[in-house]
Amino acid sequence: MPQRHIAILLSGLALTSLAGCASLVPHGDTAVTPAKQSQRALAQATDCCDTLAALPYQPLTVGESQSLTLDTQAPMHRFEDGASYFQAFELPRTREPLTFKLTSTIANDQVFAPTVLILDEGFQPTQRVASDKFDYLSPNGFAGARLGATFDITPGPDAAYMVVYSNETARQGTTQYESAEKVYARVRGLALPPGPDPIAEHSATGNVTLESESRETGGGLLTPILGTRSHADSVTETRSATARDEQASPSSGDSDNASAPDFDYRRMINAALKADDIELAMQLAERAEREGHSGTRAWLAERLRSVSP
Repeated sequence: MPQRHIAILLSGLALTSLAGCASLVPHGDTAVTPAKQSQRALAQATDCCDTLAALPYQPLTVGESQSLTLDTQAPMHRFEDGASYFQAFELPRTREPLTFKLTSTIANDQVFAPTVLILDEGFQPTQRVASDKFDYLSPNGFAGARLGATFDITPGPDAAYMVVYSNETARQGTTQYESAEKVYARVRGLALPPGPDPIAEHSATGNVTLESESRETGGGLLTPILGTRSHADSVTETRSATARDEQASPSSGDSDNASAPDFDYRRMINAALKADDIELAMQLAERAEREGHSGTRAWLAERLRSVSP
């Protein structure tokens, strides 16, 4: 890759991440309604349906990434734990396990804190992924700061429908996220500046992305590396997902060299750079840092700066 392109990319990554905590909205997201305004709109909205059975369900297509419209134009229902705008899905009529990843973007100091409700064939709740099971995910590559959870569901009589909404308790909370200055320093491999991080208010509206895949046919080598699982007790199925991630991770006792996992990360980062996939390289470096391999981000930044034409 030409040196000029590398320089532009490094500057672009830094500036994109610098803007990310304050204004970054990934491609395809809609403008965010101010939290207080969306809360007032929610209080005045009319309930679309008398029961959960009457919600407007749409078929879920496995293997696709969907941007969910959760704004003041979305349908609203008064759930047992509070009113909320929502999106509802009919799960595919197959009993093969499915893996779902749900992320909610932090933008303009606010975020939609999702709750996922699973209903049986009789439209009765059987499982719930509560909003406190969604982890904070720091800016990673070209993805902004966000809340995210990954969970497994096996469609069947006890899991026929899924509803994404936000309850009243969640909207009273906040999420602390990484400041723009710290994002810039992290991307450039600099010392992190002192000071508190900003707070995102939980809002009635927001930008949410839903991804799904068959557990048996999806995934691959990079799934345990890039995937972020929700807490294991969010729903029963997440325990099997956690076990699968652990099995796919490098074994700490299966090497004569204690630094082997670090070597693997850097080898994969080099492979990503060779393929000109900078986003993947950034994601791998971020995961390595979370795994305790400090200095990986700085090493990647140096690699990018030192690439010759």
